[in-house]
Amino acid sequence: MANRPERFHIAGDLLAGPHGDSRWNNLGYWESARNYTEACSALAELHGLAANLKPSHRLLELACGYGAALDVWRDRFAVSRVSALEYRPECVSHIRSLPHTAVESVLLGHFDEPLDPGLSDSVFDAVLCVDAAYHASSLRAFIGVAESVLAERGVLVFSTVMLADTRGPESWPRAWFASALLRAAAISPASLPAESDLRRTVEEQGLVVTALEDISAAVFPGFADYVAKRSRNLGWRERYSAGWLKVVLTALWCRRLEKSKKLRYVLVSAGRPENCRK
Repeated sequence: MANRPERFHIAGDLLAGPHGDSRWNNLGYWESARNYTEACSALAELHGLAANLKPSHRLLELACGYGAALDVWRDRFAVSRVSALEYRPECVSHIRSLPHTAVESVLLGHFDEPLDPGLSDSVFDAVLCVDAAYHASSLRAFIGVAESVLAERGVLVFSTVMLADTRGPESWPRAWFASALLRAAAISPASLPAESDLRRTVEEQGLVVTALEDISAAVFPGFADYVAKRSRNLGWRERYSAGWLKVVLTALWCRRLEKSKKLRYVLVSAGRPENCRK
């Protein structure tokens, strides 16, 4: 497995606060959430609902982080057969050290590279990826990995950022600023499609988009507002730490995206064409 720099880890302990769950590491779904832990859990739950998860399903979570969503799959959806993939050894070790009764395996690997035996020989009723697909080297590579282990009637659900039109960041005013933000967020241009490109890429990998929902309004401003509020409750050492400054930059990025409408945060569901015909 190729080594990659750690560029998109968010300081979950600072975001969650002393009473939250620091394992979470996503932008959150803020429609009715009161804090970071609730928002992150709500975003994961949205994926499970879109996949219509059932207790009998065999589930694979790609880019599982420290495993906070594993609790959602078990507690909210009663899924009892879960596998997970994560590229950070410390996350894999953490999950393996805990008694997860529903977890069959947690493997080390990237979600945009061919899977190692143990996953590549398996099939799953649902493949989920919460707030991470846009960190892939390319959307094509990510979809290809998910498709390779998707059961005949399986469903892939992932959240990602998408161009609002076919013009990329190079066409935006102050393009240098947009490019710098994308680099800081570890987003490859190949993982930043317009909707037509996203649908075509999914189809080229043997699947078809069955649902695409723009949830930007419940993601971008909520995260930005929460970070502004949380900053006021931090001591000066935490507020000016490298970890928190990165969170603040992410919040500024979210605020700018919601204002410009140039990038949208979408929830995507996909399946095999033969199972999606009406």
